[in-house]
Amino acid sequence: MKYLKYLSVFLVAAMLLPFSSCVDDADDGGRFPDLQEAANMRIVVDQDFSSINADDPASAKVVMDFFSENLADIEKVDLLVDFFDFSEGTTTAKTFLKNVPLSSFSDGVMRKFEISFAEFKAALGLEDADFDGLDQINIYNETTMKDGRVYPSNIVINQNVTVNNVTPNIQNSAATTSFTSKITVFVQCPLPDGFATGKYMVEQTAGPSDPFFGNPTRWAAEEVTLEATGPINRAFKGTYLTFTGIQFNFVVTCGTLVVPKGSAGLGCGGAGLNWVQEGVNSYVDDTEFTITILDNSDGDCGIPTAEPLTLKLTKL
Repeated sequence: MKYLKYLSVFLVAAMLLPFSSCVDDADDGGRFPDLQEAANMRIVVDQDFSSINADDPASAKVVMDFFSENLADIEKVDLLVDFFDFSEGTTTAKTFLKNVPLSSFSDGVMRKFEISFAEFKAALGLEDADFDGLDQINIYNETTMKDGRVYPSNIVINQNVTVNNVTPNIQNSAATTSFTSKITVFVQCPLPDGFATGKYMVEQTAGPSDPFFGNPTRWAAEEVTLEATGPINRAFKGTYLTFTGIQFNFVVTCGTLVVPKGSAGLGCGGAGLNWVQEGVNSYVDDTEFTITILDNSDGDCGIPTAEPLTLKLTKL
């Protein structure tokens, strides 16, 4: 089956991408130049300081650790920010937030870098009252190399083809990747201890079948463990298109369940098999969650794009 061949090729290519995640524009008819080392700047958020309490936003701060293996090649790291108002469905323009001092790194690591709530407000031009449950602050990493390259940015190859120099497999990956492009901070309503954690049965109750292996669903029905990956962040690892250990992340707070753009880490050479939220997912308690997404949101692998798919999580 041609899809299986493409998936196999993708998995091999994905192993090679971290070693050459970008190419520069060439002046000689689009020929690829010698590979240059890409920016390496990984950001890990302290989960104890990864959200803003809607009941007391002024006391909030975000704390991050930075890691780089080629710090000597980096000129500067700027953080940019925008704000998504959940109730209005609007997003502000992206603005400068803060510079990351390279002098504070030691052996390629900088710990406990803080951004205060006051700094977010000043950069965004907002007040305390503007922050409500499920609003989002998006923090963007913009890393400039000493030779002038900026990550992430769009570059032109072959004179008429534009690509992003931070590849989709890296942009859609977890915090263990070599370059962190974006961090989302939610304004949250505090949850009771142990809420939405433990053993659950996951089932795909509606949506497309498996186009590659002939199964009736893309997600297998099975017992999973729902884990807290942050104050309001939850995740489980399930079986998607027969591939085990595929992580599904979501946010649960203020009576609403939010699914950020997710990735199966699989694809056919394009943007990959990814999903995004469909509609508004609400909940009453943690005994059951119904999650509706649009699967294959970027239209990879020659199969239908953005197909509605529903998952049901039932507490065991």
